[in-house]
Formats: sequence, C-alpha cells, structure tokens
Amino acid sequence: MSISPFVHLFSVLIFGWLLISCKDADRPKAGGIELSRDTATLKSLPIATSDQPGLQSRQDSIPPPRSYDYDTSQWTEITLAETGIRLDLRYATDSNFMEQKVYDCGRCFYRKSVAAALLKVQAELADKGLGLKMFDCYRPAPYQQRLWDILPDARYVARPSKGSLHSRGAAADLTVVNLQTGEELDMGTGYDFFGEAAYTTTTDLPRKVLDNRALFQAAMRKHGFGTIRTEWWHFNFLGPRMELADWVWPCE
Repeated sequence: MSISPFVHLFSVLIFGWLLISCKDADRPKAGGIELSRDTATLKSLPIATSDQPGLQSRQDSIPPPRSYDYDTSQWTEITLAETGIRLDLRYATDSNFMEQKVYDCGRCFYRKSVAAALLKVQAELADKGLGLKMFDCYRPAPYQQRLWDILPDARYVARPSKGSLHSRGAAADLTVVNLQTGEELDMGTGYDFFGEAAYTTTTDLPRKVLDNRALFQAAMRKHGFGTIRTEWWHFNFLGPRMELADWVWPCE
C-alpha cells in the first residue's frame, strides 16, 4: 500500500522535532543560560546564582586595579610584596652615619628603565637563592639638600647644585641577602662605612668577602650598572643620563 506524500512529509517533521528535543535536553546550562558545548567548556568556573550563595562569579574574583599615588609613566615603586626585593631604607630612620632621620618616610622609587634592570638582577640572584636589599633609592632634591645641610662635605654628600645620581632615580645603595633567612652576605663592612675596607679596589680581605663582592658586582654589571671605587654598596645605572628630580613621594 502506498503512502501519500502528505503523510510522508508529516512523519519527517515529527522525526526531526524529536531529534532536536533530545539534543536540547542534553545541552548544558549555567545560571539558567543555555551554553553550547564549546562555551560550556570555556565557562567551567562556577557562576553565582540566587541558589548558589557560596559561589563567586569570575568577575568578582578578579582583584580591583591598584590605585597609584605617583606618576607611573615616570616612576616605578620597589616593594617587597611586588618584587621580592627587601627594603632597609636607612635615611628614613636614624640608623645611618649621620644618626638623623632625613626622609619623612621610607619608599623606594626608580626611573622605569632602572627599576626594570634591578628586577632582572633580582631574578638572576633568585636562581641562587639570593636577593637584593635596598638601603637607598631615588633621593628627591629637597632630601639631597637636607643631607647637605647636615654634612656639607663633598667627600661624603653630593652638592645639591650638582645633584647626585640618586636624585636622578638612577643610583642604588644595596646589598645581597639570603632569600630564606634574610641574612646579608658578608661584604666586609657595613653600609656607609668610610674607609679602604669598603673600596671596591681593596683586595686585602677574606676570600669569602671577595667572592661575595664579585658575585654581587657581576650580577649588577650584567644588567647595566657600574661600580664606584669607594663604596661596594653603590651602583650607578649606565643608561642615558636622567634629569634631576625634586618630586617627593607622599607619606601616609
């Protein structure tokens, strides 16, 4: 017995509807919104709904952008939390050779290219279980004047009119520490020791001290810093000469 064309067309439509219904039943949903299989794979993280109070949306889990109180196009702040570099900013305390507090508060800033170079040094030392500790970073011109007012001697303090590379955001006073313990490597003298034992040209020192200084200097030189003769802790960035700056960072 033959089937009429109308009956045949009706059967095809019914069969097609059943197939679509089955596929829709299998289609995953999230938060009441249908997802394709590809989208479901990409959106596998939980999405908050009214019946899922313990879950956070992906948008809520993203930390808010940090607000800065300085010009990020000119400066980079060095912090322990963001760089792993420790801070022991002596001129923000009275633990310095002048025995006076010079900076209103301690923060560590550098020109962006200098900061980037320091982070490369930090990463290289970290492979050896070591890291940097900063004693002095960018020094605003007003603070340079304060130093000069306390000790107007060009052997120890740069004249404010000439300016220090610290006041250009391109000099670093620092040392190397063990990352696990925070203990400083033995460099032969403390920071701001004025004598031949602190000279980078002095060789009449214990082998361990000479090895530590050599490791330190090699890492700094590799990433664009140069030493000076009288202070093992002081390094100058050898890139383009920066402008003197009088910007003073805000204190809380």
